[in-house]
Amino acid sequence: MEITHYQDDRFFYFWKPAGIPSTFGKQQCFLDFLLESKDSKVEEIMIYLQDMFTKEEEYGLLNRLDNDTSWLLYFAQTPVIKNKYKEAQSDGNIQKHYIAEVYGKYSPESQKISYPIGHHKFSDDRMVVILGQEQTGKIKGKLHNVDTYIEKLCYDEEKNTTILLVTILKWIRHQIRSHLSSIWYPIVWEQIYIKNKSKDKLQLFSIGLTRKD
Repeated sequence: MEITHYQDDRFFYFWKPAGIPSTFGKQQCFLDFLLESKDSKVEEIMIYLQDMFTKEEEYGLLNRLDNDTSWLLYFAQTPVIKNKYKEAQSDGNIQKHYIAEVYGKYSPESQKISYPIGHHKFSDDRMVVILGQEQTGKIKGKLHNVDTYIEKLCYDEEKNTTILLVTILKWIRHQIRSHLSSIWYPIVWEQIYIKNKSKDKLQLFSIGLTRKD
């Protein structure tokens, strides 16, 4: 696998393709590919990160992407940078930006979705958006109160899909996918929250991080 990477004075950035888990689990993940890479620069970066962080710390990884989501993974260059990032994230001062293609003609110019989200009680691969009291019996553990901010970018009449800019602050697994499906604008080729027979990859792309403050 060819690995695209970039760095500045605080972070290392790697482009993760769709279809691969970000970090360690049951399947081979993108971190495994980085560790096994024969690219001399990638090898140099990973040796450096292994000196800075442990495997349990995911070698300084700051953000995860869903398996079917592509684009940038960020790694802190030092523990101090990682701690400052985590503090800013906890305070809601880190914004994650995505481009999403959704089915249908999305009408509002902008919208905030604030439905609570929890882990599904019986299915490990999905989350539950709480739209009413009757759904609370479907979750395990605590509810997460998170906001998803949406701005409409353009509508493709021929495909009947809309391109959205999506921003989140304090995030939870599958937040964008489940929130958009909850308002009946599922992401194109969504497989979990709206069943679709296509095997194409999810049209959701991480495009960056910014500080809110």
